[in-house]
Amino acid sequence: MPDESNEVPKGPVRRVCVTGGAGMIGRRLVGRLAGRGIAVAVLDDLSAGLPMPPEAMAAMRCDIRDEAALDSALGGFRPDAIVHLAALHHIPTCETQRALCLDINVTGTERMLAAAEKRRVGRVVIASSGAVYAWSEGALGEDVSPTGPRDNYALSKLCNEHQLRLWCERCGGWARVARIFNTLAGDDPNAHLLPDMLRQLHAAAGDAALLRLGNLLPRRDYLHADEVAEGLVALLLDGRPEPFDIFNLCSGQEHSVAAVAEELAACLGRSVRIEMDEARRRPSDRPSQLGDPSKAERLLRWRAQLPLQQALARLLAERAAPLADQAGSPAGGGGS
Repeated sequence: MPDESNEVPKGPVRRVCVTGGAGMIGRRLVGRLAGRGIAVAVLDDLSAGLPMPPEAMAAMRCDIRDEAALDSALGGFRPDAIVHLAALHHIPTCETQRALCLDINVTGTERMLAAAEKRRVGRVVIASSGAVYAWSEGALGEDVSPTGPRDNYALSKLCNEHQLRLWCERCGGWARVARIFNTLAGDDPNAHLLPDMLRQLHAAAGDAALLRLGNLLPRRDYLHADEVAEGLVALLLDGRPEPFDIFNLCSGQEHSVAAVAEELAACLGRSVRIEMDEARRRPSDRPSQLGDPSKAERLLRWRAQLPLQQALARLLAERAAPLADQAGSPAGGGGS
């Protein structure tokens, strides 16, 4: 147990620092927190190519591995809470540059937690991933399904969960983990599945298009970044006194790669022919990654509401809209 004299204060949430707050999820979270009257500071290295959200009261361009910059930012802003989203997300990059992935995602997280400890920040929420679960069929539950990372990114995220738990025990802090499943939005800066599909669809002439994709069979649980942002707000404002807890942010529905491609084409009024391209196949690709959202619904009163078709339609609308119009868009339910 922590020494009670060293316990950090855990009062109302009035000032929040969001690392990775200029990312796809982070900028949406910043808009929602500001809309609740919460002062928000953003720390981001801007490597995703997205601008700082205009709703931020303070913004600093910095690397989360920079101890001096983190300490200065937290010391100057004095947040009640931190939402830590900054990470290297692109899976192929995390595999080909494994040391860089672990340096940013693990060392960066440890330095953020050390700064939080020094500056006596009472609440921390971190973004983890549904990829930390061991491969299995069926819905993955926080308290029943074993973890078992099979790639470097998932390894770094599971390490983050343990880092946060140790911080919580060491400091007497309050902590929440968001295991975020496959997130989509119109401003996704990474070379993920949906941006690649759209690139191919837009490059193809006529109503019919040929899509060359990797493995067509893997099924994933997709939700829109707006709904993830709402889920993070729910985690941050969770009023229960439990010092540490883990929640899935997921839809509870899964769709194959082929089904997503067909649905996206239908949203565009196009027909598609899909071919599997061996060069695009990942060396290792889990067959299913379906989340169980019941814990978040029961304890946080949050659940993703948008079915895949509506989430894809929102993605397409966002790509056609100015970036400034997207951060505060209402949700049915990044970082750098």
